[in-house]
Amino acid sequence: MARPIGIPVFAAAVAVRHEIAPAPLSTRRLRIQMRGHESLQAALGRAGLDASQSLAAATALSNDFDTVNPHPGLPLELDVAEPSRSAAAPQLLALSLWPTQDIRLSLWRRAGDAFEVRRAEAPVFTAPAAIDGVVEGSFYLSLVGAGVDANTAFRVAGAFGRKLDLSRDIESGDRFRLVFEQRRDADGRVLGWGDPIYAQLTTRSGEARLYGVAGAAGSPVELVDGQNPGRPALLRTPVVDARITSGFGPRMHPILGFTRMHQGVDFAAPLGSPVLAAADGVVEEARWSGGYGRWLKIRHAAGLETGYAHLSAWAPGVGPGGAVRQGQVVGFVGATGMATGPHLHFEVFQQNRRVDPKLLYSSIAQTPGPTDRDAFRAMRSRIDAIVEAIGAARAVA
Repeated sequence: MARPIGIPVFAAAVAVRHEIAPAPLSTRRLRIQMRGHESLQAALGRAGLDASQSLAAATALSNDFDTVNPHPGLPLELDVAEPSRSAAAPQLLALSLWPTQDIRLSLWRRAGDAFEVRRAEAPVFTAPAAIDGVVEGSFYLSLVGAGVDANTAFRVAGAFGRKLDLSRDIESGDRFRLVFEQRRDADGRVLGWGDPIYAQLTTRSGEARLYGVAGAAGSPVELVDGQNPGRPALLRTPVVDARITSGFGPRMHPILGFTRMHQGVDFAAPLGSPVLAAADGVVEEARWSGGYGRWLKIRHAAGLETGYAHLSAWAPGVGPGGAVRQGQVVGFVGATGMATGPHLHFEVFQQNRRVDPKLLYSSIAQTPGPTDRDAFRAMRSRIDAIVEAIGAARAVA
């Protein structure tokens, strides 16, 4: 079933009464940001508080968030009383911070120098919003440049890679639109972007449209083709931002200097470009393999296997026996082993025999799409209406 779109979500705010000690007349407000590898106690000391106050404030907040390793850049807002003649350091009166985008923590000094914490969960509203852009060279980098986060850009590029040859079908000047679930607070402040629910790519050969379908509980939304929602057995391009430099067949070897059978496809790509699993499967090998350098081999269904050579590194968590999903990042382009430059050497095995990948794209069955086609069509119509409404609103603006 598709995930509901555009439904406001509200989280209850915690209302607590507090008796706040009256602040001295000479007070000021400080704003600082957490630094990398800095604890909250250290940050408060950097703001001028003495060790006892810094420790007491950090201890009071420790049950509500990680005060030892807060994320860098976290803003802190402090109300302090200027030191009197008998005090060498400012006195902390109040502290406010947002450890997450929708939770605010407030620390108050009570009578007797004790601190009390208030936790408030802001109302959160979810509504669709679009990001538009033009491909300039790299499709992936164009997505990131338009404001799409890196992980989502990988997912979108991989999803289009099931339908298009990323090395040939996409070029500069092509246009894209992504529609996301955007989260905002009651004041309209953007809290973050959710899963993409729609992706459109307009190329010289036409439009490709993908729709977000909710997977199993805890898994991310999957983008599927609106006309044929099944997944192909193999990705056409298993590396982001690549071009084919050598196909399957006899060729003059660039290092050995004689003609021999080239039993795979070479994709030239920048060093470190993400390499994607061509299909669901289980990792068989992740090892050094002579002229292939860092080598990865994945076993798939129906007697298929794929191999990935010259990697600069395997992706974290990828190793023998581990399961991977189609489009998952499993490694990174390199030039290890016998290679003249950064590229991916990609091989496909059928019943333990190397075969030309392009012969398999149309000959092997794809993974079935959603079983409830009526529900899928209804979901697609709802998303089309959302996309149309966004377009109409932008035209008026």
